[in-house]
Amino acid sequence: MKRIDLFAILAIGFGVSAMVSCNGDFNFGSNAAMAVTATDEAQAASINDEVLSSVDQYAQGFDDAGYQKVSEAEKVKSVSVADSVVISVDNSDIRVFPKVITLDFGAGFTGRRGNVLKGKIVVTISNRMALKGSTRTITYNDFYVNDNKVEGVKTVTNNGLNEQLQPSMTVVTNDTITRADGKVVTWSSDRTRTRTDNNGTPFVYWDDTFSITGSSSGVNARGVAYSMSIDDANPLVLVGGWPFFVKGTVIMETESRTSVMDYGDGTKDRTATLTINGVTKEITLRR
Repeated sequence: MKRIDLFAILAIGFGVSAMVSCNGDFNFGSNAAMAVTATDEAQAASINDEVLSSVDQYAQGFDDAGYQKVSEAEKVKSVSVADSVVISVDNSDIRVFPKVITLDFGAGFTGRRGNVLKGKIVVTISNRMALKGSTRTITYNDFYVNDNKVEGVKTVTNNGLNEQLQPSMTVVTNDTITRADGKVVTWSSDRTRTRTDNNGTPFVYWDDTFSITGSSSGVNARGVAYSMSIDDANPLVLVGGWPFFVKGTVIMETESRTSVMDYGDGTKDRTATLTINGVTKEITLRR
């Protein structure tokens, strides 16, 4: 993806800054729909990465252990338990692929990022996850993140190491999120997710730092279609299990509006700034 010229977009100037809430009750005039789009996009992206992080932590950990155990949990008929998550595989023979791994979070499990997960994530893997070219197909069975129901499919392809010798994956997603308030968001994306730092724990995945580039499109909770591109020069960054992006700039477009959302300088908080038509406001990100 080519680099986005933010200067051209922002040349219209900057306005006042004011705090707004994540529920959409703010005075943004005719730009309100774009502000809703920004919070819906951020929430969908965060839920997406919660799923990927959970698969990294539990399914990848199960794969690393040769499908015999996870952490200190003992294998019992191809079923393991780690952090109260029940992890099962259809065939524990390390030579047999594809495999189907099921992560069962039960009626409510609080993950490392503080999100409450319910239901099941089903992961079909084509080969050992560490191998370049291997794929993971992720689907859901009555699965929720913080009472937001997630449906759809993700395909994760292991790209191997990049030029900086960092593990890289391509993630193609088509999700429908039915929020806790009953409103529906659709979200499709094609992203590259790169592990830039394992923070000194190469076999512990939840605390890693990731850089994310690519694009997405969808329909927000008000039925407005949009598209989004991440600035290659300032990619999205997730740090150490924090549930929100801490850095990065994205450009969002609808039929009538263009906006720039900036997640900040790397500080762990739940805010971002949104600039529309020269007016900049601070928004609170939704779980």
